[in-house]
Amino acid sequence: MDDPAEIDVEGRRCVLVVEDEVLIAMELTAALIDGGFRVLGPAASVDHALDLVSEERPHAAVLDFNLVGEKVTPVALQLKALGVPFVLASAVHATELAAHPVLAGVANMGKPTDLKRLIDALRGFKA
Repeated sequence: MDDPAEIDVEGRRCVLVVEDEVLIAMELTAALIDGGFRVLGPAASVDHALDLVSEERPHAAVLDFNLVGEKVTPVALQLKALGVPFVLASAVHATELAAHPVLAGVANMGKPTDLKRLIDALRGFKA
């Protein structure tokens, strides 16, 4: 696994994208690249996301909550264990999110996602 402080040769930090809707994943990926980040993924399932994280430790992550019938909580738990900050980009109501302790206090950018707000939030995470 790469050093979490490692930044690529172009100075970009790596952001994991976990989103099962292809068009939204493409939009998030494009916005992150335009914002100066390198994208890990996108992953459309919990298993794919966990595989990506086992190969490379991202600096931060953007997670959708519902992934084709799966909840993203196993990914959130793994990221938390690794000390990787993350935000949600989900249309799920706050009360449903609050039922999952690993998501307590995590910012939800909502859907549709304000991409500028998302980029600003990710830039706020320390490298």
